[in-house]
Amino acid sequence: MKSSAAPNRAGASAALALYALLTLVLFGRALINGFASLHFGRGVDSAFLMWALVWWPYAIAHALNPFLCKLAWAPNGFNLAWSGGLPLAALAATPLTRWAGPIVSYNILCLIAPIAAAWSAFLLCRHISKSFWPSLVGGYIFGFSPYMLGQLMGGHLNLLFVFPAPLLTLAALSSIKQERAGLGLILAVVTLFVAEFLLSIELAATLLLFGVVTLIVGWILADRAMRATLQGLAFAGLGAGGIAVLVLAPYLYYLFQPGAPHAAINSPGGYSADLANLFIPTPTAQLGIINGVQTLSNRFPANLSERGAYFGIPLLFVIGHFGLKRWATRTARLLIITFSLIMLCALGPRLRFVGLTGFGMPWKFAMHLPMIKNALPVRFTNYAFLAAAVMTTLWLADRGIPRAGRIIVAALIALSILPNLDRRFWLSPTPVPEFFSRRLYQQYLRPDATVVALPFGIAGNSMLWQATAGMYFRMAGGYTGITPREFESWPAFRILTTHTYSADTPAQLLALMATHDADILLVDDTDQKFWSPVLAIIDPVPRNVGGIWLYRATPAALAQYRTTSALAMETRDAGARFDAEIIAARRYLASGHELAALTPMRAQQLGLLPPNWVNDPDVRTGNGLYLGPWPQDRVAIGIVGSYDALRPLITRYQIRAAETYFPFPRMLEGTPTGDNFMRLMVMVFDRKALANTTLTCGPQSPAICATASRSP
Repeated sequence: MKSSAAPNRAGASAALALYALLTLVLFGRALINGFASLHFGRGVDSAFLMWALVWWPYAIAHALNPFLCKLAWAPNGFNLAWSGGLPLAALAATPLTRWAGPIVSYNILCLIAPIAAAWSAFLLCRHISKSFWPSLVGGYIFGFSPYMLGQLMGGHLNLLFVFPAPLLTLAALSSIKQERAGLGLILAVVTLFVAEFLLSIELAATLLLFGVVTLIVGWILADRAMRATLQGLAFAGLGAGGIAVLVLAPYLYYLFQPGAPHAAINSPGGYSADLANLFIPTPTAQLGIINGVQTLSNRFPANLSERGAYFGIPLLFVIGHFGLKRWATRTARLLIITFSLIMLCALGPRLRFVGLTGFGMPWKFAMHLPMIKNALPVRFTNYAFLAAAVMTTLWLADRGIPRAGRIIVAALIALSILPNLDRRFWLSPTPVPEFFSRRLYQQYLRPDATVVALPFGIAGNSMLWQATAGMYFRMAGGYTGITPREFESWPAFRILTTHTYSADTPAQLLALMATHDADILLVDDTDQKFWSPVLAIIDPVPRNVGGIWLYRATPAALAQYRTTSALAMETRDAGARFDAEIIAARRYLASGHELAALTPMRAQQLGLLPPNWVNDPDVRTGNGLYLGPWPQDRVAIGIVGSYDALRPLITRYQIRAAETYFPFPRMLEGTPTGDNFMRLMVMVFDRKALANTTLTCGPQSPAICATASRSP
């Protein structure tokens, strides 16, 4: 017994060292001179996760409720349960975070995740195959899969901790081998599932889903004796599930609180695997940087980090050959069927091929299930790569296949999914102004002061600023994946997140500040030039300290908005912007411009809409305007808003409009039903009606109203 245990330990240690070395060579070398100034990933998700590394230990140390955070989205705060924020990793890394800061802690955890994934898969593959080097390849396939590469590039640290899946599978197989499901299995299942839940709710939910699917497929394929064993396994799993629910009860309580956000952050339909992605790589793989290949992969849905369905021709060949060669065995049938079912689900609600959308897929039915409906199907490939890793290991361990052929195929698989070798591809700069890094904020802000930080929310790193400052101040804003509706109601939120102006931007900003107990705006040097014209009205003499501009609103300026409501400011803003669109369309047509070319951007370029109102070229803009041609030589004018705020506009202009849609594209008939929060309203006018429409301009837009009398 001892003689076999020692080589197993030595082999496991060697595999761990090899995966660690590979991770450092592929990814860690890029951080040699920038562990605290660079970070893995692109976009703002990484900033939130760095913030979470500070928040969880801070909340516990200060006896705060870690689920209900009032330091972001102040003063009411936000229920963080649905946003996650990997509490287990945050608490485990507390000493490192306190010593080196959240950026360094985040980067080290990003390096640990693929090592843990590869090693756990190696342990599973070796248990099944009893072969060392084929299991090394299996671990590489899972730990460095395109799924993992995409999530690393996207800065989704929480989605990189996939190691519980192979370890749970290993625990189940060990129990099956012993033909009993004892206390050890229950403890392993509870420990690993709770760990996964506290690292990623989404991964825990999908792990449970595909674990059940695998168990059902195994039951169908099993003989009578094996079914008895699987029955014991299922009962043990149910018992473990009950214990896990008790352990996670506090988290689950806040997860399902009334009013907690349960909607998907992104559309599952838009984040599904493209069938062509199975054999066409994206730039996360070295082969994906080839020009022609990259042109094709750019047509896949979602963003680059969520195009992780690439297996490559060598790996697909092995999966196919393994299925054909070993179909007579229950193990092969279980692996092939489970792999196929996972990939069928990963394709999402509709089939896509090189960006073209086809017929409906089975996942359409799953989009009605609680929690699971919010999962992004393309991420299911994580489990498909685990099945592929096991199949590849068994294929490479098959001595009935010439050794030279197995080695060549293993090398081709490794090369086909080799990560992008440009170390700059994986990293983004992490600019933290000296105002925060050198604690200059202590001289200018009182403890627990509420600020509005720009760039705002999804557009910037304000969450990282707060984390770097040790949660010294509160923010009327933030980024937590899901935005509280209370903030979305304010026009200032749209203004700041879309980086555009509105009819009365200073007033909208003051209203947001006054009603959220903020009296100061912190503006990054890079953003100050854009905002300075409107912020000068709030504070004509701002201070520039350590890369941050401080704009203070006077008590008198804030007092006039202290009791205002989001609905009042939205009604005011919607009226001014819609009036401006009507005037712009009228003058555009009077000047003889081509109706087919009309867009908000075109109107802005011609000076018919004020500067900085629009920053994208579509007929429907990202900040809620709609202006463009309509069939039968008519004009469509629209705006996004809640029904209560848009109702005065509808009452005022519907009599002149040929058609009114709300929520677009539904024709408005009476009072609309359903969710009418921040939906698009579009009115269609013919040329004569547009020219004769009488504007009812309020005091919020005197400059806009003045343009109505000007000649085009």
